[in-house]
Amino acid sequence: MKALSGFNPWLKMWVKPKTTIRKVVDCNPNFRLFWLSAIYGIVSLLSSSQSFALGHRFHFFLILFLCLIVAPIWGYIVFSVSSFFIFITGKWLKGSAKYKEVRSAIAWSNAPMIVNVFLWILLLSIFREAILRDFPASFVFLKSQRVVLFLILLCQLVVSVWIIVLYINALSEVQKFSIGKAVLNILIAIVIFASVFFAIALVYFLIMKGFLLR
Repeated sequence: MKALSGFNPWLKMWVKPKTTIRKVVDCNPNFRLFWLSAIYGIVSLLSSSQSFALGHRFHFFLILFLCLIVAPIWGYIVFSVSSFFIFITGKWLKGSAKYKEVRSAIAWSNAPMIVNVFLWILLLSIFREAILRDFPASFVFLKSQRVVLFLILLCQLVVSVWIIVLYINALSEVQKFSIGKAVLNILIAIVIFASVFFAIALVYFLIMKGFLLR
């Protein structure tokens, strides 16, 4: 880790993604992968819990506990699977990155997600159980709460857009691509992933339909 001595990738990644990811992959592509996976995982799982209104079926604190426990595993799975598709399709475009370097680029581009962790803590503190139910449809807001919610959602949007920008730049660095080619790499991977997902879903639907018709 001597190569990163005096260099803070958590901060530098925000403004110098290419320099940062180059230093990280040259030092150790798995650097802080656990914590990046945990950060992504907790935000992703809380967002899914809110979207599916799991608070109606499960206790508030049980959901939070499970999200914390599962977060590193879920984040690692998402990073690994998405990296696989990016890596394979990148090879078709003559990309030079190794699999772990692609995964590192994806993981570190999500470093700003730490902001969303603090935003979720704020949301949970203000709205508590209601945030994991039919929110915001069934929630009666105070004027101040509306303002806070708007600002939080705006911050989340800004972070999401910036993560995409960092992702494209980090991928272009490890793959030795131009920005345009890095975007193409991502788009092809999304199309392939969506096709595979659709095929699996279709097979599952046909199997279940055949099972139910017996």
